[in-house]
Amino acid sequence: MDCTTYIEAELDLYFAWLTQFEASIPRAHDVVSNWYTSQVLQAYTRYSWFKPSTPGAPALCLANITLADSARGQGYFARFVERFTHGGDGLQARVLYLENIASPRFEDKLLRMGFQRCNYGTGEFSAYYLVR
Repeated sequence: MDCTTYIEAELDLYFAWLTQFEASIPRAHDVVSNWYTSQVLQAYTRYSWFKPSTPGAPALCLANITLADSARGQGYFARFVERFTHGGDGLQARVLYLENIASPRFEDKLLRMGFQRCNYGTGEFSAYYLVR
């Protein structure tokens, strides 16, 4: 299996999990979180309607993201954002948040991809969001 096929297959698994995760959340507008773990990705995933930058919009938030060495530099995250942005994933979430970004190089990449930096928070690591 070539790298592109491998990345796409892993993204298919993650988006299928995200769809089930989102569907399991009561529409009482609670904040719900869970860990996603696969051979390629580990991410703390949260769903809410209360994010300060986009209140009332259903938001998917990823934090503490770890990619396996085999997936680094292969375009995994760029493909994830592309899928989310184009909306063909079946998710109702309108906003994607990324929290606890520790790499200035990654922050620059997020800005080039259209993310905006969140104005809230005083922590050591920054947070970004993208509205589709």
